[in-house]
Amino acid sequence: MSSATITDEEAEQYLSELTRTAILQNIQQTDCVTFQPCTNLAARNQDRFVVSQLDVGFGGQWELTAVFDGHAGEETADYLVESLPPIIQRLLRSALSNHNGSGLSHAMVSDILVEAISEVDDVITRDIVGLFPNGPEETLRGGFIDTRVLASQIRCIKELSDDQINTIVNDHANNARVLRGLRGSTALVSLVDPSGKNLWVASLGDCQAVLGTKDASGEWKAELLSHNHNGTDRGEVERLKSEHPGEGEVILNDRVLGAIAVTRAVGDHEFKLPEIYTRRILSKTNPGFRLSTKLEDFLPRNLTPPYLSNRADVEHVDLQSSDKDGRFLIMCSDGLIDLYMYDDVRNLTTLEEIAKHVVEVVAEGNKLGDNAAYLLLREALGGNDQARIWRDVGLAEKWMDDTTVLVQTL
Repeated sequence: MSSATITDEEAEQYLSELTRTAILQNIQQTDCVTFQPCTNLAARNQDRFVVSQLDVGFGGQWELTAVFDGHAGEETADYLVESLPPIIQRLLRSALSNHNGSGLSHAMVSDILVEAISEVDDVITRDIVGLFPNGPEETLRGGFIDTRVLASQIRCIKELSDDQINTIVNDHANNARVLRGLRGSTALVSLVDPSGKNLWVASLGDCQAVLGTKDASGEWKAELLSHNHNGTDRGEVERLKSEHPGEGEVILNDRVLGAIAVTRAVGDHEFKLPEIYTRRILSKTNPGFRLSTKLEDFLPRNLTPPYLSNRADVEHVDLQSSDKDGRFLIMCSDGLIDLYMYDDVRNLTTLEEIAKHVVEVVAEGNKLGDNAAYLLLREALGGNDQARIWRDVGLAEKWMDDTTVLVQTL
């Protein structure tokens, strides 16, 4: 794309429009922006984020920051915003109480984050299964659904009429529960302990977290703290193949069952429950599926669910090894990554290259004292090529993914 010259008045008009469309906030030590320029209501932003402090007793507060990238609807991401922070708070409080308020090991906190994210998804599963007769008391074992114990309920579901199922799933309270499983969301969660010496980052899906630190020479370094849980990641592909031996289409066209890009998520229960739950229950829910792939194209491949995991990967960082005045954490939904990855002008083709670039952008932008997340978004949209951005902002058609950026000073 070529650059174009625009007048100062046009540039100011662009800036006003972008500011109006984007939602900017500064919460505690975190700059935030979330953005979807498409003005069509059907394309409304499904990203969500959380910045909060968790009071778990025993002195001090834990800093929680999270990005949830909802897909096929916002219901699952909204549920994560509502339910995940109190679960983490409860688990931290319980662990500290069991240790008489003394410090928790790094591994214990990592396990708490894994357990908390899985618990949100497990509740969604139990809520769906619990709507129908003969639902087993124990459906889940270590985050995995034991489909053998669903056999009795499956026999019952086969005997229910479509009208009976419609009545159950579209009851107001029940409908909200089912929609959380029908939609989906990734989760990227960071936690800083009260001492400010330890950082944990839990990732489920393909949001990204990058730690920027400045060394003694003043050079900025970028460290990826997230994992890329999607069908293009070799490790994830091998994991799925080992969990579903003999199923040649478990990954098809870089997608799970040929239908969904992420390999780990909250919700998306059409990939977690036996296919009869999708065919007879989820498909009867209003509003229905918003998938790019037809059900009949991937449901026959659903042989040994679950195919999506709700188990996060967690990284721990000892923050004492870096200068407090020279470190920050960038968290973003994959919309930001896409803006760079598919831009042939910058030619940034790997996550490592993008991580290095965004750290440099934020480090330079911090000198201006402006909202660092907004500056990073603006740079990703085109930097100083304002005409390029002005052309795209406000389009009625959706041309870019929802994009959320958080920049936390550590």
